[in-house]
Amino acid sequence: MSDTMDFNGADAQDAAFDLIPAGTIAKICLTVRPGGAGPEGWLTQSKTSPALYLNTEAVILEGPHARRRIYTRIGFKGKSLNERGEDTYANRGRAMIRGILKSARGIKASDMSETAKAARKIRSLGELSGIDLVAKIGIEKDKDKPEDTGRNALKAAIGPDHSAYIKVMGAMPDPSARPSMGSDTPSPRMGDDPFASPAETPGGNAPFWAV
Repeated sequence: MSDTMDFNGADAQDAAFDLIPAGTIAKICLTVRPGGAGPEGWLTQSKTSPALYLNTEAVILEGPHARRRIYTRIGFKGKSLNERGEDTYANRGRAMIRGILKSARGIKASDMSETAKAARKIRSLGELSGIDLVAKIGIEKDKDKPEDTGRNALKAAIGPDHSAYIKVMGAMPDPSARPSMGSDTPSPRMGDDPFASPAETPGGNAPFWAV
């Protein structure tokens, strides 16, 4: 044959199935896989309950686990409230989204400036898709399956407060860069996202939160 297919650069099969050690910190690119539910169709409806979540895929960008993919559900609405009337599933999801924005936009948790407050807001859930951030990777197991060896999931988003942030991210994020939006995802529609900011998009290239 005149043409050949070269598999020398493919991952070793064992490495492809081994779990990434819990606590690993890595730079990732996060993508939201639209499920057709909720604001603009970004959310996914649970098949077994009224719960809604963001179905995310993270690709590790650098380091020994580069190109590995991690799939995580980020809660948006739970199936029920606890005895205090709290939606703990949604609250955990909101905390994760706050952490993602903090990491992607280089905002410290202690920063309460107007710019930092704006950076913790989004106009569309689609703004979470296609952004780079630093994440701590964990291992989740199915509590109903004792034999389950677990799977990797995003444990937390790491912001500039963490000593490893700059080393892993490479540099502080550029506020003048707009977040990328995948061409295969629904177009954002303004005004119906509970995380939305009332601010108007300014002229120029800077996102609304960086002005």
